[in-house]
Amino acid sequence: MVPYYDHAGITIYHGDCRDVVPSLSGVSMTFTSPPYNTLGSRIPKNPSGIGSGFFDSVNSDGYPDDKDECEYQSEQVALVEAIGAVTVPGGTLFYNHKCRWRDGVILHPVLWMRPAGWILREELIWNRGVSMTLNARMFAPSDERILWFDRPGAAHTWNQPSGSALLSVWNISPEQGSNKPHPVSFPVTMPARAISAVTNPGELVLDPFMGSGTTLRAAKDMGRRAIGIEIEERYCEIAAKRMSQETLFGIRG
Repeated sequence: MVPYYDHAGITIYHGDCRDVVPSLSGVSMTFTSPPYNTLGSRIPKNPSGIGSGFFDSVNSDGYPDDKDECEYQSEQVALVEAIGAVTVPGGTLFYNHKCRWRDGVILHPVLWMRPAGWILREELIWNRGVSMTLNARMFAPSDERILWFDRPGAAHTWNQPSGSALLSVWNISPEQGSNKPHPVSFPVTMPARAISAVTNPGELVLDPFMGSGTTLRAAKDMGRRAIGIEIEERYCEIAAKRMSQETLFGIRG
């Protein structure tokens, strides 16, 4: 497949990650966050008006995201297994997802994301500090999960972090404002923290659900190579423009 963008160790592919991933090799680390299968046309505005801008943005700029749940889970597990096949021994994968509810029953990602060929190392908590779900007769969820998997065959790299990066709860505020390049992008601090801990300069980082290129931006700024895959061309263009900028300063692990 011809890359949409390829410069200075950063490569972007416009296409379905299920088609592109098997053609890759030598991946040291993956950091990604897929569509959560909760959005699309089913998302309403909060009756209180809180977060209405977020809902408007998702409904206008988000992905179709309403599959049969069994199909969704099977596709996600199969993709992570395919990533494992192109990951070096001792490589790692960070899979950001959240707990969801269907008919009052929790769908916790640690229960269904059980890919063959990977060992679950740790469940990290992303404490967003805010919630959009304030009227569901429950404590408003303000967290998401990051499942950290190891590829067996060698010990994973561990560059001892410092400060808050040592903790398994990551207190990182989500990106705010209407000028975000992607309606559900995560802060660059998240992939930067993981990249600094488990990879070395020059190694290859993958994000199969690239969005606006946050993982690639962090990888570039930290001297790593990176591959991003994105099915929506408008986000490929946004990511390519981000990659053409000089290194961003102020990233904290």
